[in-house]
Amino acid sequence: MLRQTFDIQISHFKSMDLSQNLICESCITNLQQAHAFKLTVLRSEEMIIKYFKEIQRNQDCEDTKTYSELNEVTIKREFVHEEEQKLLADIKLELTKEQTPVKRKRKSRDLRAKKKSKIKDDSVSKKLKQEKAEKDWIKIAERRGNGPILRENSLKLIANSTICVFQWNKSRYRCFCCKEPFSDMNLLREHTNTSHSVEEIRKIIIMQQNRLVKVEISLVICKICNKRFDSLDFLRVHLEIHGVKFDINEDLLVPFKIGANLNCQICGESFPMFRHLNIHMNKHFQKQVCHICGAAFSNLVFLNLHKTRSHRPLSCKECNINFNNKMDKKDHDVNVHNLKIERKLRFPCPYCSERFFQENFRVQHLVEKHGMIRPEHKCSLCSKVFITKSLLNNHVKNVHMKEKNHECDVCHHLFYTKSDVARHKVTHTGEKKFSCNMCNTLFSSRDSLRRHIKRTHAGMN
Repeated sequence: MLRQTFDIQISHFKSMDLSQNLICESCITNLQQAHAFKLTVLRSEEMIIKYFKEIQRNQDCEDTKTYSELNEVTIKREFVHEEEQKLLADIKLELTKEQTPVKRKRKSRDLRAKKKSKIKDDSVSKKLKQEKAEKDWIKIAERRGNGPILRENSLKLIANSTICVFQWNKSRYRCFCCKEPFSDMNLLREHTNTSHSVEEIRKIIIMQQNRLVKVEISLVICKICNKRFDSLDFLRVHLEIHGVKFDINEDLLVPFKIGANLNCQICGESFPMFRHLNIHMNKHFQKQVCHICGAAFSNLVFLNLHKTRSHRPLSCKECNINFNNKMDKKDHDVNVHNLKIERKLRFPCPYCSERFFQENFRVQHLVEKHGMIRPEHKCSLCSKVFITKSLLNNHVKNVHMKEKNHECDVCHHLFYTKSDVARHKVTHTGEKKFSCNMCNTLFSSRDSLRRHIKRTHAGMN
């Protein structure tokens, strides 16, 4: 490609014992873009030469005057507005009515000439429409920003490849068109290909305006030549070789590769679950900004969620008391108003209707009820094994790294987690709100109650 584009031959590397990866991916992308631009210039030059050859050929025909008038009107069409085009059409119609055939023998030849001129008019009008559409994109971009161009670029990538568009809602992968949930991305891809068309996806993307669109790129194949790619950038450069034009190298697509390992396709960071990876993508696609603290998010949903969680005033309507954080508000509701706090069941089982509030409980359920092989995440510093990676990470931070970042606001002692602080605060208040159902003994924490039941009432029904 270096030789074809820039006439550069790196010959002295042949005698050296080096690996084949002599050019980085960024330079490869720039080279492919340059190569695609060169091909575009060559094709344009070829079309211009054909156009002028066609003009020269038509100038040698019998009715030179008629063709020159037609060519003059054709050239003028590129510069006049729609109202002027209508005026020229009316004038041409009046001229054709005033003209009369000289001989009847030439009637069939005149009809053939009219058909040829009509075909030429159609081809010219198509070219004019394409040029007008390109000019309209520029006007739209000046008036409304790059939003319409980003949507058009996204639709070009989707229509010419096998990337799978999807949504993420209520801990499930869902169809972009009908919102049907799937636990397996391959099943979702098959469903989208068989049940929905590109036109349906186009309507939804246009209706959502400038919202980002999640796409799965584990299997990206060009529909024109069946060539496979690993990223959207390489696909975009490749499609330009096929004549698919992109005005700017940007779109609304957020790439994901969903498999055994969940890695960010931009920075390579790994995550234990898709929810964490989805939140992480806000760092790379900062479209919406909080006017209070300046935090940026990928879409309006995350921004509104941030405002609700971080900037909503916390107060008790019954007592007219304000709180600094959600933990204090929660403790007040439980202790003063006897409110029962229900945990959100954010982790559904992909095989049944059960839901769990922690990932490790869902994994344990899959092992016991659905025959999944028990995962083993081993600690590299000790012999302990955990069922989820998040439990392993918490173990490393709390036991080996000794990260105590949570402070008691009474005695200022540091603890590993917020729950450790909550358990510790009981030592200052002396409150005992956990009661044993068998002997009515009171305890300050739920852990103390559990230990009491195991030691005192073990084996009792």
